[in-house]
Amino acid sequence: MLKALDRIHHQAEPAAASFLFDQVAALLCYDPSVRSGEQDASSAMSAAAGQVWSVLGDRKLFDRPAVDELRAELAWLTEALGPLSHSAPAHSASGGHSAPWNEPDYESAYDTALSALESERYFRLVADLQQFCSTPPVRQPRRRHLYMG
Repeated sequence: MLKALDRIHHQAEPAAASFLFDQVAALLCYDPSVRSGEQDASSAMSAAAGQVWSVLGDRKLFDRPAVDELRAELAWLTEALGPLSHSAPAHSASGGHSAPWNEPDYESAYDTALSALESERYFRLVADLQQFCSTPPVRQPRRRHLYMG
């Protein structure tokens, strides 16, 4: 029975690792568009960061100490991108309606997002995520000891 559980656990690992790799790739592919100030890209990058954060939180798959710092950094990135995700430059309003944010608010949100993406902290996060994806610290299932007696 234990061997069957181990087999199921190990079969789930590649799928989770593949999903994690895909979400990290998605997060990174939105980077240039966020840098150019695209609101939709900021929302998509935040969503991808949230997906990575969620996958890393699976206690059945990954060692908790190995992912706690990555999850904290992903939360920081999401927080930095958040204002840009929810704002729009005043000139992008359609149909003659004014945008919910004014230009200074948008510029401030954009500056915050851009500062985060240009920081050493962001580049360290990217490197750490890439390293994590190449060799994920998969949680080892507990071995039960059978005592003969």
